[in-house]
Amino acid sequence: MIPLSVCFRPIAAGLAALALVIGGGVATPHLFAQGAAGTGPLETIQIRENVHVIFGAGSNVTVHVGEDGVVLVDAGSAERAADVLEAVQAISSDPIRLIVSTSADADHVGGNQVVGGAGMQLNPDSFTDDDQATVLAHENVLLRLSAGDEFPVGMWPTETFTSRSRSMYINNEGVQVFRMIGAHSDSDVAVHFRRADVIATGDILDLRTFPVIDPARGGTIQGELDALNRLLELTIPNMPLVLKEGRTLVVPGHGRVSDYAELVEYRDMVTIIHNIIQDMVGKGMTLEQVKAANPTAGYRARWGAESGPWTTDMFVEAVYNGLKGQTEKS
Repeated sequence: MIPLSVCFRPIAAGLAALALVIGGGVATPHLFAQGAAGTGPLETIQIRENVHVIFGAGSNVTVHVGEDGVVLVDAGSAERAADVLEAVQAISSDPIRLIVSTSADADHVGGNQVVGGAGMQLNPDSFTDDDQATVLAHENVLLRLSAGDEFPVGMWPTETFTSRSRSMYINNEGVQVFRMIGAHSDSDVAVHFRRADVIATGDILDLRTFPVIDPARGGTIQGELDALNRLLELTIPNMPLVLKEGRTLVVPGHGRVSDYAELVEYRDMVTIIHNIIQDMVGKGMTLEQVKAANPTAGYRARWGAESGPWTTDMFVEAVYNGLKGQTEKS
Protein backbone atom coordinates (compact mmCIF):
# COMPACT_ATOMS: atom_id res chain seq x y z
CA MET A 1 0.00 0.00 0.00
CA ILE A 2 1.45 3.35 -1.00
CA PRO A 3 1.08 6.03 1.72
CA LEU A 4 -1.11 9.00 0.90
CA SER A 5 1.93 11.22 1.29
CA VAL A 6 3.29 9.89 -1.98
CA CYS A 7 0.03 9.30 -3.84
CA PHE A 8 0.37 12.66 -5.55
CA ARG A 9 4.18 12.91 -5.64
CA PRO A 10 5.38 15.12 -8.51
CA ILE A 11 7.89 13.50 -10.83
CA ALA A 12 9.90 16.40 -12.15
CA ALA A 13 8.40 19.70 -11.25
CA GLY A 14 7.83 19.77 -7.49
CA LEU A 15 4.80 20.69 -5.48
CA ALA A 16 4.33 24.05 -7.17
CA ALA A 17 3.87 22.36 -10.52
CA LEU A 18 1.37 19.94 -9.02
CA ALA A 19 -0.67 22.86 -7.70
CA LEU A 20 -0.61 24.37 -11.18
CA VAL A 21 -1.84 21.12 -12.71
CA ILE A 22 -4.83 20.65 -10.43
CA GLY A 23 -5.85 24.28 -10.60
CA GLY A 24 -6.73 24.24 -14.31
CA GLY A 25 -9.44 26.22 -16.07
CA VAL A 26 -12.74 25.37 -17.67
CA ALA A 27 -13.10 22.30 -19.85
CA THR A 28 -13.25 22.68 -23.61
CA PRO A 29 -15.35 19.93 -25.19
CA HIS A 30 -14.67 18.46 -28.64
CA LEU A 31 -18.03 19.65 -29.92
CA PHE A 32 -16.87 23.17 -29.19
CA ALA A 33 -13.18 22.72 -30.10
CA GLN A 34 -12.37 20.64 -27.05
CA GLY A 35 -8.90 20.25 -25.72
CA ALA A 36 -7.11 23.01 -27.58
CA ALA A 37 -3.83 21.94 -26.03
CA GLY A 38 -1.65 24.51 -24.34
CA THR A 39 1.81 25.44 -25.49
CA GLY A 40 3.53 25.12 -22.13
CA PRO A 41 5.43 22.08 -20.88
CA LEU A 42 3.49 18.97 -19.94
CA GLU A 43 3.34 18.00 -16.28
CA THR A 44 3.61 14.44 -14.98
CA ILE A 45 2.68 13.15 -11.55
CA GLN A 46 2.96 9.66 -10.10
CA ILE A 47 -0.23 8.53 -8.38
CA ARG A 48 0.68 4.88 -7.81
CA GLU A 49 3.93 2.94 -7.92
CA ASN A 50 3.31 2.02 -11.57
CA VAL A 51 0.75 4.64 -12.65
CA HIS A 52 1.43 8.18 -13.81
CA VAL A 53 -0.74 10.94 -15.26
CA ILE A 54 0.38 13.43 -17.90
CA PHE A 55 -1.41 16.80 -17.86
CA GLY A 56 -1.55 19.51 -20.51
CA ALA A 57 -1.79 17.34 -23.63
CA GLY A 58 -5.37 18.32 -24.48
CA SER A 59 -6.77 15.45 -22.41
CA ASN A 60 -5.24 13.76 -19.40
CA VAL A 61 -3.07 10.78 -20.36
CA THR A 62 -2.89 7.91 -17.87
CA VAL A 63 0.31 5.83 -18.08
CA HIS A 64 0.52 2.29 -16.64
CA VAL A 65 3.94 0.61 -16.73
CA GLY A 66 5.06 -2.95 -16.11
CA GLU A 67 6.83 -6.02 -17.43
CA ASP A 68 4.76 -6.21 -20.62
CA GLY A 69 5.27 -2.59 -21.61
CA VAL A 70 3.37 0.67 -21.38
CA VAL A 71 -0.42 1.00 -21.38
CA LEU A 72 -1.95 4.43 -22.05
CA VAL A 73 -5.46 5.68 -21.55
CA ASP A 74 -5.82 8.29 -24.31
CA ALA A 75 -2.94 9.86 -26.21
CA GLY A 76 -3.77 13.56 -26.09
CA SER A 77 -4.11 15.89 -29.06
CA ALA A 78 -2.24 15.73 -32.35
CA GLU A 79 -0.55 19.05 -31.53
CA ARG A 80 1.04 17.67 -28.36
CA ALA A 81 1.71 14.12 -29.59
CA ALA A 82 5.49 14.52 -29.75
CA ASP A 83 5.50 15.99 -26.24
CA VAL A 84 3.33 13.15 -24.93
CA LEU A 85 5.68 10.59 -26.46
CA GLU A 86 8.66 12.32 -24.83
CA ALA A 87 6.86 12.38 -21.47
CA VAL A 88 5.97 8.68 -21.73
CA GLN A 89 9.55 7.76 -22.62
CA ALA A 90 10.75 9.73 -19.60
CA ILE A 91 8.60 7.47 -17.43
CA SER A 92 9.60 4.19 -19.07
CA SER A 93 11.88 3.06 -21.90
CA ASP A 94 9.66 0.02 -22.52
CA PRO A 95 7.55 -0.01 -25.69
CA ILE A 96 4.01 1.36 -25.73
CA ARG A 97 1.83 -1.74 -26.22
CA LEU A 98 -1.72 -0.52 -25.77
CA ILE A 99 -3.65 2.76 -26.04
CA VAL A 100 -7.27 2.81 -24.88
CA SER A 101 -9.24 5.70 -26.42
CA THR A 102 -12.06 6.79 -24.12
CA SER A 103 -14.00 8.62 -26.87
CA ALA A 104 -13.73 9.90 -30.43
CA ASP A 105 -12.79 13.43 -29.31
CA ALA A 106 -9.80 14.92 -31.11
CA ASP A 107 -8.01 15.78 -27.87
CA HIS A 108 -8.17 12.11 -26.85
CA VAL A 109 -7.36 10.35 -30.15
CA GLY A 110 -5.24 12.97 -31.92
CA GLY A 111 -1.99 11.55 -30.55
CA ASN A 112 -2.73 7.95 -31.55
CA GLN A 113 -0.77 8.10 -34.79
CA VAL A 114 2.47 9.51 -33.39
CA VAL A 115 2.37 8.00 -29.91
CA GLY A 116 1.04 4.64 -31.07
CA GLY A 117 3.41 4.61 -34.01
CA ALA A 118 6.35 4.52 -31.60
CA GLY A 119 5.10 1.31 -29.97
CA MET A 120 4.39 -2.28 -30.86
CA GLN A 121 1.28 -4.43 -30.92
CA LEU A 122 -0.06 -6.04 -27.82
CA ASN A 123 -0.64 -9.31 -29.70
CA PRO A 124 1.49 -9.27 -32.89
CA ASP A 125 0.15 -11.14 -35.91
CA SER A 126 1.00 -11.46 -39.58
CA PHE A 127 -1.90 -9.32 -40.80
CA THR A 128 -1.13 -5.95 -39.24
CA ASP A 129 1.90 -3.73 -38.68
CA ASP A 130 3.83 -4.76 -35.57
CA ASP A 131 5.44 -1.29 -35.35
CA GLN A 132 2.25 0.23 -33.98
CA ALA A 133 0.71 -0.04 -30.53
CA THR A 134 -2.71 -1.64 -30.32
CA VAL A 135 -5.38 1.07 -30.09
CA LEU A 136 -8.53 -0.19 -28.39
CA ALA A 137 -11.86 1.65 -28.36
CA HIS A 138 -15.57 1.13 -28.60
CA GLU A 139 -16.73 0.48 -32.15
CA ASN A 140 -18.45 3.87 -32.31
CA VAL A 141 -15.03 5.55 -32.12
CA LEU A 142 -13.97 3.81 -35.32
CA LEU A 143 -17.28 4.61 -37.00
CA ARG A 144 -16.94 8.31 -36.19
CA LEU A 145 -13.26 8.67 -37.04
CA SER A 146 -13.65 6.86 -40.35
CA ALA A 147 -16.75 8.80 -41.40
CA GLY A 148 -14.86 11.76 -42.89
CA ASP A 149 -11.43 13.06 -43.80
CA GLU A 150 -10.65 14.85 -40.52
CA PHE A 151 -8.82 11.93 -38.90
CA PRO A 152 -6.11 9.99 -40.78
CA VAL A 153 -6.12 6.20 -40.60
CA GLY A 154 -3.21 6.23 -38.15
CA MET A 155 -5.49 7.73 -35.49
CA TRP A 156 -8.18 5.07 -35.85
CA PRO A 157 -8.56 2.18 -33.38
CA THR A 158 -6.94 -1.05 -34.50
CA GLU A 159 -9.23 -3.10 -32.26
CA THR A 160 -12.83 -2.40 -31.22
CA PHE A 161 -15.54 -3.97 -29.09
CA THR A 162 -19.29 -3.65 -28.62
CA SER A 163 -19.81 -5.72 -25.49
CA ARG A 164 -20.47 -4.28 -22.02
CA SER A 165 -16.77 -4.56 -21.19
CA ARG A 166 -13.42 -5.78 -22.46
CA SER A 167 -11.07 -7.34 -19.91
CA MET A 168 -7.42 -8.37 -20.16
CA TYR A 169 -4.42 -9.15 -18.00
CA ILE A 170 -1.33 -7.07 -18.69
CA ASN A 171 1.61 -5.88 -16.56
CA ASN A 172 0.47 -8.28 -13.81
CA GLU A 173 -2.70 -6.22 -13.67
CA GLY A 174 -6.35 -6.90 -14.35
CA VAL A 175 -7.49 -4.20 -16.77
CA GLN A 176 -11.19 -3.72 -17.47
CA VAL A 177 -12.53 -1.37 -20.13
CA PHE A 178 -16.17 -0.55 -19.40
CA ARG A 179 -18.60 0.80 -21.97
CA MET A 180 -20.39 3.95 -20.71
CA ILE A 181 -22.50 4.68 -23.79
CA GLY A 182 -24.70 7.76 -23.90
CA ALA A 183 -23.02 9.88 -21.22
CA HIS A 184 -20.74 12.47 -22.81
CA SER A 185 -21.22 10.76 -26.19
CA ASP A 186 -22.01 7.38 -27.74
CA SER A 187 -18.33 6.33 -27.61
CA ASP A 188 -17.48 6.64 -23.90
CA VAL A 189 -15.47 4.06 -22.00
CA ALA A 190 -13.80 4.04 -18.59
CA VAL A 191 -10.69 2.01 -17.74
CA HIS A 192 -10.19 0.28 -14.38
CA PHE A 193 -6.70 -0.85 -13.33
CA ARG A 194 -7.78 -3.25 -10.63
CA ARG A 195 -4.55 -3.94 -8.74
CA ALA A 196 -3.43 -0.31 -8.82
CA ASP A 197 -7.03 0.72 -7.98
CA VAL A 198 -7.09 3.56 -10.50
CA ILE A 199 -10.00 4.43 -12.80
CA ALA A 200 -9.56 6.64 -15.87
CA THR A 201 -12.97 8.06 -16.76
CA GLY A 202 -12.48 10.02 -19.97
CA ASP A 203 -14.91 12.91 -20.36
CA ILE A 204 -17.61 11.31 -18.21
CA LEU A 205 -15.99 13.26 -15.38
CA ASP A 206 -14.43 16.71 -15.36
CA LEU A 207 -14.39 18.41 -11.97
CA ARG A 208 -13.79 21.82 -13.55
CA THR A 209 -17.15 22.13 -15.26
CA PHE A 210 -20.70 20.87 -15.57
CA PRO A 211 -20.78 17.61 -17.56
CA VAL A 212 -20.15 18.08 -21.26
CA ILE A 213 -23.16 16.36 -22.86
CA ASP A 214 -22.99 16.15 -26.65
CA PRO A 215 -26.50 15.26 -27.91
CA ALA A 216 -25.37 15.35 -31.55
CA ARG A 217 -23.12 12.38 -30.78
CA GLY A 218 -25.45 10.46 -28.48
CA GLY A 219 -24.80 12.18 -25.15
CA THR A 220 -27.67 12.35 -22.63
CA ILE A 221 -28.18 13.54 -19.07
CA GLN A 222 -29.56 10.13 -18.06
CA GLY A 223 -26.57 8.40 -19.62
CA GLU A 224 -24.29 10.74 -17.68
CA LEU A 225 -26.02 9.91 -14.41
CA ASP A 226 -25.93 6.19 -15.16
CA ALA A 227 -22.20 6.42 -15.90
CA LEU A 228 -21.43 8.37 -12.71
CA ASN A 229 -23.38 5.86 -10.62
CA ARG A 230 -21.53 2.98 -12.24
CA LEU A 231 -18.20 4.65 -11.52
CA LEU A 232 -19.24 4.96 -7.88
CA GLU A 233 -19.93 1.22 -7.79
CA LEU A 234 -16.32 0.63 -8.86
CA THR A 235 -14.80 3.18 -6.48
CA ILE A 236 -13.72 2.48 -2.92
CA PRO A 237 -13.65 5.43 -0.48
CA ASN A 238 -10.96 6.23 2.03
CA MET A 239 -11.94 4.76 5.42
CA PRO A 240 -10.37 6.92 8.16
CA LEU A 241 -11.24 4.44 10.93
CA VAL A 242 -9.31 1.63 9.22
CA LEU A 243 -5.65 1.32 10.20
CA LYS A 244 -4.39 1.04 6.61
CA GLU A 245 -4.72 3.94 4.22
CA GLY A 246 -6.23 3.33 0.81
CA ARG A 247 -8.74 4.58 -1.71
CA THR A 248 -9.54 4.38 -5.39
CA LEU A 249 -8.00 7.19 -7.40
CA VAL A 250 -10.06 8.61 -10.25
CA VAL A 251 -8.38 10.21 -13.28
CA PRO A 252 -10.87 12.37 -15.22
CA GLY A 253 -10.58 13.29 -18.87
CA HIS A 254 -9.62 16.81 -17.80
CA GLY A 255 -8.73 18.34 -14.45
CA ARG A 256 -7.27 17.05 -11.23
CA VAL A 257 -7.05 13.49 -9.95
CA SER A 258 -9.92 12.83 -7.56
CA ASP A 259 -11.54 10.12 -5.45
CA TYR A 260 -14.83 8.69 -4.20
CA ALA A 261 -15.83 11.72 -2.13
CA GLU A 262 -15.50 14.16 -5.02
CA LEU A 263 -17.22 11.74 -7.37
CA VAL A 264 -20.19 11.52 -4.98
CA GLU A 265 -20.39 15.30 -4.75
CA TYR A 266 -20.30 15.62 -8.55
CA ARG A 267 -22.96 12.90 -9.01
CA ASP A 268 -25.20 14.54 -6.43
CA MET A 269 -24.87 17.90 -8.17
CA VAL A 270 -25.86 16.40 -11.52
CA THR A 271 -28.77 14.52 -9.93
CA ILE A 272 -30.16 17.64 -8.24
CA ILE A 273 -29.97 19.74 -11.40
CA HIS A 274 -31.52 16.90 -13.41
CA ASN A 275 -34.44 16.69 -10.97
CA ILE A 276 -34.98 20.46 -10.89
CA ILE A 277 -35.09 20.75 -14.67
CA GLN A 278 -37.24 17.62 -14.96
CA ASP A 279 -39.78 19.22 -12.64
CA MET A 280 -39.75 22.41 -14.73
CA VAL A 281 -40.25 20.42 -17.92
CA GLY A 282 -43.19 18.66 -16.28
CA LYS A 283 -44.75 22.06 -15.57
CA GLY A 284 -44.53 22.97 -19.25
CA MET A 285 -41.85 25.65 -18.89
CA THR A 286 -39.98 26.73 -22.01
CA LEU A 287 -36.21 26.61 -22.34
CA GLU A 288 -35.92 30.37 -21.85
CA GLN A 289 -38.08 30.18 -18.73
CA VAL A 290 -35.92 27.38 -17.35
CA LYS A 291 -32.73 29.34 -18.03
CA ALA A 292 -34.22 32.42 -16.36
CA ALA A 293 -35.14 30.33 -13.30
CA ASN A 294 -31.44 29.44 -12.88
CA PRO A 295 -31.72 25.71 -12.06
CA THR A 296 -27.96 25.52 -11.43
CA ALA A 297 -28.09 28.02 -8.56
CA GLY A 298 -25.72 26.97 -5.80
CA TYR A 299 -23.43 25.17 -8.25
CA ARG A 300 -22.88 27.80 -10.94
CA ALA A 301 -20.00 29.56 -9.21
CA ARG A 302 -17.99 26.35 -8.89
CA TRP A 303 -18.74 24.50 -12.12
CA GLY A 304 -20.35 27.09 -14.40
CA ALA A 305 -19.00 29.40 -17.09
CA GLU A 306 -20.66 32.42 -18.69
CA SER A 307 -18.44 32.34 -21.77
CA GLY A 308 -16.15 29.97 -23.59
CA PRO A 309 -16.72 26.68 -25.41
CA TRP A 310 -19.00 25.09 -22.78
CA THR A 311 -21.21 27.48 -20.83
CA THR A 312 -23.79 26.94 -18.14
CA ASP A 313 -26.55 27.84 -20.61
CA MET A 314 -25.30 25.14 -22.99
CA PHE A 315 -25.41 22.58 -20.21
CA VAL A 316 -28.92 23.60 -19.16
CA GLU A 317 -30.07 23.47 -22.78
CA ALA A 318 -28.63 19.97 -23.27
CA VAL A 319 -30.36 18.72 -20.11
CA TYR A 320 -33.65 20.45 -20.95
CA ASN A 321 -33.80 19.15 -24.51
CA GLY A 322 -32.96 15.63 -23.40
CA LEU A 323 -35.61 15.56 -20.68
CA LYS A 324 -38.22 17.23 -22.89
CA GLY A 325 -37.55 14.62 -25.56
CA GLN A 326 -38.10 11.84 -23.01
CA THR A 327 -41.36 13.45 -21.88
CA GLU A 328 -42.67 13.74 -25.43
CA LYS A 329 -41.90 10.08 -26.11
CA SER A 330 -43.69 8.84 -22.97
